Amino acid sequence: MMGMMGGGAVPDLKKMASQDRVQAISYCGDTYHVTTADGQTRDFWERNLRFKTDSGSEGSEKSAPALVGAGMMGDGADVIFAAPDEISVMITRDCNPH
Repeated sequence: MMGMMGGGAVPDLKKMASQDRVQAISYCGDTYHVTTADGQTRDFWERNLRFKTDSGSEGSEKSAPALVGAGMMGDGADVIFAAPDEISVMITRDCNPH
């Protein structure tokens, strides 16, 4: 990929396990609550969660973003969508996500 910095293999986002497929994202205060296909919800401080897109052949399926760990301390992650227009529709304001 052009412009890609860093190393390591890029995962095939179409083949992610259920704990890495995002079903819902809610936001309250300064925290995002990310619920995955296995029913688990993980909380991320807003500066530790990044939203990205990958429209390539190994990118996310439409309406099924992938959660990929990031950050040196394991406290961050990327949610990778198939297209930019999916991002704002997926995130809801909800202070009672659990």
